[in-house]
Amino acid sequence: MSESFSSGLIAFLQAHEWLAAPLVFVLGFAEGIPVISLFVPSSVLFLGVGSLLGAAGGNFWTIWLSAAAGATLGDCTTYLLGRYYKDEAVNLWPFSRYPDWLVKARAFLEKWGVLAVFAGKFLGFMRPFMPVAAGALQMHLLLFILANALSSLVWAGVFLAPGWGLGRVMQ
Repeated sequence: MSESFSSGLIAFLQAHEWLAAPLVFVLGFAEGIPVISLFVPSSVLFLGVGSLLGAAGGNFWTIWLSAAAGATLGDCTTYLLGRYYKDEAVNLWPFSRYPDWLVKARAFLEKWGVLAVFAGKFLGFMRPFMPVAAGALQMHLLLFILANALSSLVWAGVFLAPGWGLGRVMQ
């Protein structure tokens, strides 16, 4: 990235810092939706957004909580879909085309329970399928929300903080 471009981008973020929170909220939400998450590399984008915002002197806590809230809400949405469709979820696209995705997520949940919801946030392609499987298996809603919210906070922090810290150092 050329220095003039990065300086311009940082200046833009300084003037429009309010855009960062909705952006990371949407990225976090997208990460919890099975089809969308395949096309939106939120984890990588979080590193970039974090570093740019850190260089612009932005507030870490706001973007961290916004990203975690988006991820939590996205996962809750897919959990509710799984809960509604139960065993019929396997007949919905993309599961109908790739039924092993949901089967693997269900097996992981059956073995590890609520810990699978937490760990699933860090397991790449399984991330958006774990909430659907948890819903289909009728995991207790409160347990799901607690594990999901905690894992979303940790996940958002893991991918935003290094970039933000690097941005602050580079400032």
